[in-house]
Amino acid sequence: MILLNQKTKSNLKKRQIMKKHIFKKSFVAVSMLLVTVTSFSQSSSSGYFLDGFNQRYQLNPAFAPERPTFVAIPALSNIQVDAQGNVGLSNFLYESVNKPGMLTTFMSSEIKKDVFLDALPNVTQFNVGVNMDLFALGIGQKNWFTTFNLKLRNNEKVSIPKDLFDFMKSSLAEDNYMINDINVNSISYIEWSVTHSHKIGENLTIGAGLKLIEGIAYADMNIDEIDARISDKAWQVKTNGTLRVSVPGIQFKYNSESQSLDGIEEYSFETPSSFGFAMDLGAEYDMKDLVEGLKLSAAITDIGFVSWSHMNTFATNNQAYVTFDGFNNYDVMGDDDTADDVIEKLEDDLNDMMHLIQIADDGHENIALDATFRLGALYEIPMVSWMSVGELLTARTGVYPYFESRTSLNLVPCDWFDASVNLGFTSYGTTMGLLVNMHPKGLNFFVAVDRLKAEFNPQFIPMKDFGLNFSMGLNLAFGKKR
Repeated sequence: MILLNQKTKSNLKKRQIMKKHIFKKSFVAVSMLLVTVTSFSQSSSSGYFLDGFNQRYQLNPAFAPERPTFVAIPALSNIQVDAQGNVGLSNFLYESVNKPGMLTTFMSSEIKKDVFLDALPNVTQFNVGVNMDLFALGIGQKNWFTTFNLKLRNNEKVSIPKDLFDFMKSSLAEDNYMINDINVNSISYIEWSVTHSHKIGENLTIGAGLKLIEGIAYADMNIDEIDARISDKAWQVKTNGTLRVSVPGIQFKYNSESQSLDGIEEYSFETPSSFGFAMDLGAEYDMKDLVEGLKLSAAITDIGFVSWSHMNTFATNNQAYVTFDGFNNYDVMGDDDTADDVIEKLEDDLNDMMHLIQIADDGHENIALDATFRLGALYEIPMVSWMSVGELLTARTGVYPYFESRTSLNLVPCDWFDASVNLGFTSYGTTMGLLVNMHPKGLNFFVAVDRLKAEFNPQFIPMKDFGLNFSMGLNLAFGKKR
């Protein structure tokens, strides 16, 4: 957790925080105090049309590296961080009026309800992830190329309607609330893959990839409905929702009175026992017989699933109302207060409101991956062999689909350097991208920014709506260009 005012804590306090970490990951999103959550990218979209970009086979398996052999430098060959959100820390933390120099949360009585709500979108969303190649090896000849890859992937998604924050800020005045569609999802896994690209004739190249997936952790909280009745005497809340968690070695803690979920008792590392499979398919066709310089391509990646073992499922009792004391006592944050303290208070309140009861344990459940579709068109400008333009359309499936249209100007001034400057129109707004790629014989190094819109505080938490997609990589490449 990130401290807003960091103090030395006892070892006991630290152990307690660690035990609750996984449980908090689900409910931190509801509190909205930690705003550092990556879309599920595989590599930089800015490099889709650059032959010298080594990692583009991850975007379309029909593409192949330009040299017959490459070896990835472990953990450095492709590192990508991708984060998007339509709110930031400034939406949830304010400077105290009564105590200048101190911070207070949006839950404080100092902060007027209308001031807080008017600054929020109708649905608060985050999509954050990390993609890292741990190892890769590629070998090929003139008409084919095969790549072996080991990758770590993580993705976090959050979607919360404004109605929930409206409800949390309510005082003991008579009113009714109906809150729908709250979702928090987290997935982490290791991916082993083999990808093969093969040229057929003069114009067509096809590719396919087979992936073995080793699941590390999965959590999904889905609240379909919160029915709340507030009077001057009490809050009556009826919740319809589920929480599914698959993390080997986790032990849950339960409330002794209600027998509802109350956090994490302890966690010990165990070897992952969840596995799955996925496929990538792609093709590229050179239209030179009809239009000189035009190439069309298409791909679909991550068609597959993970069979999660040790799946624990919790659900609310949506047949009865629960008496709830409400969200109270969120005071100004003093020198001894941390984000953990506030989140722990919110966690306790949410536990009291929801009463998640375990309905299944140690089961298996197949969860589909979010597949990604890509369509590309590249046109090499006549009489200017070192310049081309490209259009890439991307669509990702899932609970919260993502769409992107990216127009690129690609520059190849010499045989060891190329770059792409592009403009994207996405589900999260307009963005600019840039990739610089150096690939002399023996070395391939790139730096790319597909999206950059962020204002950070000293703890590197976005202050406002943000978008950040940064990647870099270093590989060894050998042999004459194919």
